[in-house]
Amino acid sequence: MHVALIVDEERLLHEHTTLNRLSIGLIGEGVQLTRIIPDLLPSQAVDTGEQRVALATKLQAPMKVLPWVRRERAERLLEALEKGLPDVLYALGNDAWSLGLDLARATNRPLVVDMWSAEQIRRAPRGRRAAAVAGYVAPTRPMAEALRQRVEPDLVCLVPPGVASPAAPRSILPDPDKAIALAIIGGGRDMPAYRALLGGLSRVVREMPQVQAFLELCGPHEHEIWRHAHDLELLQNVSAITDAAQHRSLLTRCDLLLMPERYGELRSIMLEAMACGMPVLAGDDPFLDMLVDGESAMIVPATEPDEWARQLTRLLTEPEAARAIGLAGRERIASHHRSSDHVSRLLETFERITSGGAYPFDANEGPS
Repeated sequence: MHVALIVDEERLLHEHTTLNRLSIGLIGEGVQLTRIIPDLLPSQAVDTGEQRVALATKLQAPMKVLPWVRRERAERLLEALEKGLPDVLYALGNDAWSLGLDLARATNRPLVVDMWSAEQIRRAPRGRRAAAVAGYVAPTRPMAEALRQRVEPDLVCLVPPGVASPAAPRSILPDPDKAIALAIIGGGRDMPAYRALLGGLSRVVREMPQVQAFLELCGPHEHEIWRHAHDLELLQNVSAITDAAQHRSLLTRCDLLLMPERYGELRSIMLEAMACGMPVLAGDDPFLDMLVDGESAMIVPATEPDEWARQLTRLLTEPEAARAIGLAGRERIASHHRSSDHVSRLLETFERITSGGAYPFDANEGPS
């Protein structure tokens, strides 16, 4: 089978580790892989090593073009693919959708569209615009169910993404009286959620000044979030990073992962942290079904500083309980988010689509 993987810049920057692992896994299963990536990439995308995936052809094309240039873009790619058209196209990222649709029409090949957030589901190609779409891939059961309300249900496939689990879990809170490291990730969109988390954190550090937090600052409210941390006199306890995906090795060595927003986004860095045995403290997000309150994670049901302070204090003052949550999360990732399962389920999706069989997996598959 020949698969064309169409990936936009955002996905390359934030999910390069998963994409590299997926590419190598597909090649290992005998798939001929062609990667179509943006023609102009920032240096950090080049540094990820995405272009060096062995045995995979690389083509580059602009992802954002004016409407009257789309046909020309597709024709140029067709020329590059003339030695062998792909059997299926797989588009990852919002900016990859239009290119995928154009190539699907030009080649008369099926297109599979990857979904990773609730926002993407709301913008999913459908109707006449999506005539070339033969399947949609959703990463969690709640996202799959939401997607089935917007597009033809039989086209939706549940394919949980996979990550590599280290042989042993990280040492969590080994000496909490001396040092505690927190990782805080999010897209900087939900200001009330950040106010609640930072307000709770400010109360915790009064009693535990040894707490240090690495705060991902990006998105529309990044400056407001930093100002709020300043107003709460948290700057001695908080270090800002611009993109969590570029600091995976640092963040997955922290003691806890905190996620204040509830935007229905599945990020591989969260799965990787859980695979390391890091406990997760998160806002109540119904789309992330791997976060089960009191089992694989701790959920903060309300955006109130008192609630964040209470939950965080509990984990930091009860290391054994925190470690138990982390190990349960690690087990859940090992059971439902293995890289090998990701590859096999995605490949099964492609084979069903190209053979004209039934597309969807059983709705009961995946984490429960």
